[in-house]
Amino acid sequence: MQSTAETPEQYLAELPPDRAEAISAVRDVILEHLPEGYVESMRWGMISYEVPLERFPDTYNGQ
Repeated sequence: MQSTAETPEQYLAELPPDRAEAISAVRDVILEHLPEGYVESMRWGMISYEVPLERFPDTYNGQ
């Protein structure tokens, strides 16, 4: 089932404790090494990392 959480924190809060712990550990590593300019967001019912359109607006689909 796809999550309807609007923030990564909400997403983690709705996971079972064992999964939340594992995903939080991976998330911490990603955030520690995420290049400057990338942002964390929720897409397709999961946590994602992306370059904001404000930085690179000329994409093939405008997303």
